[in-house]
Amino acid sequence: MLNMEVLTKKNSQISPGSLYQSLLQWAALQPDAPAIVEAETGHKLTYAQALAGVNALCQFLGPAPRHVMLAFPGGIANALLWLSALSGGHHLIPVSPNASDEEKSRVAQRHRPDVLCVEQVGDADSFGCPHAAILPGSACETLIAQASSLTAFDPVEGQVYLTTSGTTGEPKYVALTERQIAWTAEQVRGSHNLTSSDRGLTVLPFSHVNAPVVSLCASLLAGGTVVIARRFSRSHFWSWVERYAITWVSFVPTVVAMLLETDCPAFLPGALRFMRTGSAPLPPSDMLAFEARFGIPVIETYGLSEAASQIVANPIPPGVRKPGSAGLPSGVALRICYPRSGEKGEELREVEPGETGEICVAGPGIIDAYYENEGKESFQDGWFRTGDLGYLDADGYLFIKGRQREVINRGGENIAPREIEEALLTYPAVQEAAAVGRPDPIYGEQPVAYLVVRADWDEQAAQALRQHVAHLLSSQKVPVDFIVVEELPKNRTGKIQRRLLHMREQAQVSQLSHHMA
Repeated sequence: MLNMEVLTKKNSQISPGSLYQSLLQWAALQPDAPAIVEAETGHKLTYAQALAGVNALCQFLGPAPRHVMLAFPGGIANALLWLSALSGGHHLIPVSPNASDEEKSRVAQRHRPDVLCVEQVGDADSFGCPHAAILPGSACETLIAQASSLTAFDPVEGQVYLTTSGTTGEPKYVALTERQIAWTAEQVRGSHNLTSSDRGLTVLPFSHVNAPVVSLCASLLAGGTVVIARRFSRSHFWSWVERYAITWVSFVPTVVAMLLETDCPAFLPGALRFMRTGSAPLPPSDMLAFEARFGIPVIETYGLSEAASQIVANPIPPGVRKPGSAGLPSGVALRICYPRSGEKGEELREVEPGETGEICVAGPGIIDAYYENEGKESFQDGWFRTGDLGYLDADGYLFIKGRQREVINRGGENIAPREIEEALLTYPAVQEAAAVGRPDPIYGEQPVAYLVVRADWDEQAAQALRQHVAHLLSSQKVPVDFIVVEELPKNRTGKIQRRLLHMREQAQVSQLSHHMA
């Protein structure tokens, strides 16, 4: 555990504008070196071009703070808008371009964007913001392509707003400053020994914290190259690694499982020195199987949106990696405490060494409150109570044992049960609903829904409900199964006992595995 005084002293080295100053530095030292490459097209931006592009976008956005809603797919335009908003004093609200119209409208109504960045002009209709200026993808790409000014400006610290499920399963917003993002990106750079010779590949969406902080900003601080794929492709993945001489990859355990279904390419290891996984626990068996098949070290990490991503990471070779462990604290103070009992005024108390408890963290990259002060109970005495359970071994490695919170973790994406349930309850035939995660060998968990219905139920009724929910939620949030029951398990106060539903799902999956063995 790092001392808080040490963290505070180190934080003084991270000042507002660090990302922009780093871009200026590398544009001067290596103007023709590739900064960002698009995996699918090979379109490249040098450091000088990236600096000019950020300058042009900052000029376009103007000096006054603006709320910029970003719904571009991953690529050069998306990456430069992240840097421009953080360096130009703006408020960035990333949204998945694949989000449902309902989700887009809900986020837009909360943040009231001044600028909508969408791939096509018509895509703006689903946000319901007629007064917002529209920046389509083609216009943004033209701005970047025609940019030429390398004249520096004085950066102003911006913020980004990300959705998280927090510790209660209810969607919340995390507001991260440029300083917090730069701090965490610097920890990633340091823990992975990134240099200007590195070329990282990310296949993760820029609407979440991992890709922009871990891949984009850490590469920028190191003066390296980041190769951005719009989405993961099992058929193209290894060809991208070979084509761009990738030295490290950032992905999630779901991708590890999918790549285990591919053959080992003859070019490996090539330039590839490690693969980094985060956003969800990595099964030790998958880690060992991956390393045995492909001969590439897998570095497991653990991060949170509330901490601008990484807080724990395993060392890269020749450091010791422990299968099943998320690694050692990285730029944070970490302690294992007794979970909250619900009593007011309860002190934060550490468990005995080696015992399992709630993971609590503090540090410069970690927020001290959710947006609009939601979820106040998660912040106590300067510490963030993650809601995750784990223990530290004798060497200080963190082992995560489960989640106190109720969110469904599908392929590294946290899905709030309440969001699914609210969509289900808009269907007239549904009287009550409870969403939980079903263990899945590929995605970790898949959402399923337990229902109390008002009418007869058959497969045709289930299909109709599935189509209804698909209009309200992103595809990954639509339950893969509907289970109709006479009543949902509840406690004396009427609260649904999700633990019993989780136990039922785990028992059924275990029983199925036993029959298949």
